[in-house]
Amino acid sequence: MEHATSDLKEFITDLVIPHQRCNVNINPDHITMLEGTKIKKQHSRKRRAHKSSTLSRREYAALGLNTLPTKQMKYEEALPLHHLWQGYVREHLELRKGDQVLQVHDGRYDEFSRKLVKLDLHGAKLKVLQSKCSTLEGLTGICVMDTKNVLKLLGKDHRLRTIPKSECVFGLKVGNMEFTIFGHHLKIRPAERSVKKIKSFVQPFM
Repeated sequence: MEHATSDLKEFITDLVIPHQRCNVNINPDHITMLEGTKIKKQHSRKRRAHKSSTLSRREYAALGLNTLPTKQMKYEEALPLHHLWQGYVREHLELRKGDQVLQVHDGRYDEFSRKLVKLDLHGAKLKVLQSKCSTLEGLTGICVMDTKNVLKLLGKDHRLRTIPKSECVFGLKVGNMEFTIFGHHLKIRPAERSVKKIKSFVQPFM
């Protein structure tokens, strides 16, 4: 205790101005508090690496979940998906029997075009109307995979074809209504596209 008191007094004395150092006195009752258990430093808790329960995109690719068999799929097997999609698109676009395609000057056209861009195309029958690659023009099929950059269409010949979005203009038919969709509007994953706020002007759908 005496050693601790002398060390403490020497330390404090050095901090006091010279002509006041003679008045430095240590209260022994406080020594216990100073020598007691030290307060544990509050270490910033390192955030534990939280492992997501979902697979990453790299893991998806490694497991082959982003690929489809090119020769084992039949067109007829995709038709039930197309029938489900028809009900979905009518509900999403709030279409009724006998509805006509909205004209560009119609006040509801802008909102309708945004809904059209947000559609999930899995199950839709699409046709390539224009493309920078002439060999793709005229190809039709049911969309069985919609990724950020490509659509995979299953044709009536049971062939699975990969169509780049940015290079093409697609035709889409719902009942007696026909739409033209520019591929560059679709360059986003469908799950993200469905909730994306589209603020920019959407080019007319002819």
